[in-house]
Amino acid sequence: MMMKYYLSLISLLLFVTSCITQPKSKVESITGEFLFYDNAAVLNTGNEIYGVIVDEKLHELHAQALNVQKDSFDMVQVFIKGVIFENPNEEGWPQVVTVKEIDSVAPSLPFSNQMIEIRTE
Repeated sequence: MMMKYYLSLISLLLFVTSCITQPKSKVESITGEFLFYDNAAVLNTGNEIYGVIVDEKLHELHAQALNVQKDSFDMVQVFIKGVIFENPNEEGWPQVVTVKEIDSVAPSLPFSNQMIEIRTE
């Protein structure tokens, strides 16, 4: 009787501990405007702004962006796959992205010249 109790208790503990997993990094498709300047990179998705981890893949993305940039401050539209996580450093953006795959790089869409009309009636 006691042996069955211990065996079921051990089985239950093994089951519970095997179900507890660390959150895994998920590769996501990310679209946004990208700029790399002075060894710092930023990605603006419109909803969020991320710092970008400087590594070999970032330099590859920057090399592709140079082909479509008009000047060094021109942001370019990028379609990448990457992993987003909390910034471990106090400096910079709260979240950072590591580029895993580059889908495409294109010039950013120019802002249309919109006029605001003020009416007095």
